[in-house]
Amino acid sequence: MRLTVSPDEMFLALVSMIQVTRPALLKPAGDSFDVDVSPLLAQKELTDDERLVLRLYGVLSAGADSRSFGTSFAFDLTSSEGDRLSRALALVESSRQWPADAVALSRALRRQLATGA
Repeated sequence: MRLTVSPDEMFLALVSMIQVTRPALLKPAGDSFDVDVSPLLAQKELTDDERLVLRLYGVLSAGADSRSFGTSFAFDLTSSEGDRLSRALALVESSRQWPADAVALSRALRRQLATGA
């Protein structure tokens, strides 16, 4: 499935996958956090979820390095990757109270994953 998402949706997808896969990759940094995927890069064997984290990180990093950052990200996911991402978004969304805009973003992304569009 081809997925086209906004920068905010891309970041939400990455952070959600990290939160359900390996939360220690999120490092506190002032009022926010940094993402450190170096422990995954050092591993010899990765789970499917860990591979998806690295794929999403790669897409986000490549977009951030290009002049088109701020528009959208387009990338392909297998149906199992889409299912894993959708589950991660749902788990993170249900884990605590989120601002309405974050919930709306998560639900829009999950709808897109469900329809395969």
